[in-house]
Amino acid sequence: MRKLMLDHAQAGMVVGKPVYGSAGQILLNTGTEIKQQHLFYLKQLGINSLYIRDYRMNEIEVDDVISEQVRSEGRALVAQIIRDVDSPSPNNKGINVREREINELVASIVEELIENRELTIQLVDIRSVDSYLFAHSVNCAVLSTLMAAKMDLDYNSLKDIALGSLLHDIGMAAVPAKIVNKEGELTRDEYETVKKHPIYGYEIFKKTSIFNKDAADAIIQHHERNNGQGYPFGLKGDDISLFAHFLSVADTFDALTSDKPNRKAYLNHQAVEMLMSWGGDFFNLEVLRHFLSNIAAYPVGSHVVLNNGESGYVISNSPGYALRPVVRVLYKGESLSAHPTSYDLDLKKALDKTIVDVLDGKMAVKC
Repeated sequence: MRKLMLDHAQAGMVVGKPVYGSAGQILLNTGTEIKQQHLFYLKQLGINSLYIRDYRMNEIEVDDVISEQVRSEGRALVAQIIRDVDSPSPNNKGINVREREINELVASIVEELIENRELTIQLVDIRSVDSYLFAHSVNCAVLSTLMAAKMDLDYNSLKDIALGSLLHDIGMAAVPAKIVNKEGELTRDEYETVKKHPIYGYEIFKKTSIFNKDAADAIIQHHERNNGQGYPFGLKGDDISLFAHFLSVADTFDALTSDKPNRKAYLNHQAVEMLMSWGGDFFNLEVLRHFLSNIAAYPVGSHVVLNNGESGYVISNSPGYALRPVVRVLYKGESLSAHPTSYDLDLKKALDKTIVDVLDGKMAVKC
């Protein structure tokens, strides 16, 4: 399985990972043979890439830290929560009618992450631009809770960080859609409106029976920065809750690696480099270190170029070695001619070899 830009996908390829729509529904399931009309409709929906099966990596299986079922349920639930909160109906009870479902989802996320806590985050979500908010909320819950699990926080703390992360952007329902979906730079007034969404979210969450302070702190502080340059309060360092430190890293990484109305997604390794450069200025260094140790800078299926001119696909990653995956070398030179003796190269051991580029999938094959 490997990720491929939609522009390079061809009819006859086979889907390697489900593609989801804006409400969490499956548009194309694993194993579906891609047809020309599929490619047309995916492009219309703003989906720019997908995972395909590749016969050269048939034996490579990528285990996600949570199941597709939980991810799908999470997207659908967040979509419904946003609709509930945003409803103009006088009978609207907002988030309160979803509290049982929220608690069940949070428990599922935590239990699966505890079971899979030794895994590295490998997969990159495929999603449409208009499903960003729903998928982003689930991804942040996964990333934040995994960091907390790696740092050996107790079960109840993991549930609290998962809850706060899952609901951290519910305040965006109070921001006008024309601002949220605007293409191009926001005006100063528009940006000031967006900066209020953590407060809006806190006020919504405060009215629920599932309210707790730790989750609430994550919601209202997730845009605070270690150096005091965040919002809404300009908090610094230890004045920011630990849960908000987790969430700020997860929120930033997932935002960087997602398509937005005004820009394309950054690749994982680009986002990792950006987080490293911001370091202690924006983020708690211990939290950032745990995150970077457990995220794949080059996810399985990435087509990478080595400093010796050879290239191939990443087939595995190890925690603590974000920049040193195992690569199945298949090509030689800029022309990407077939390598006469393809082989697997472990960059943790081949210290004279480094990754110098990532290709976008032009060497597509029917699988």
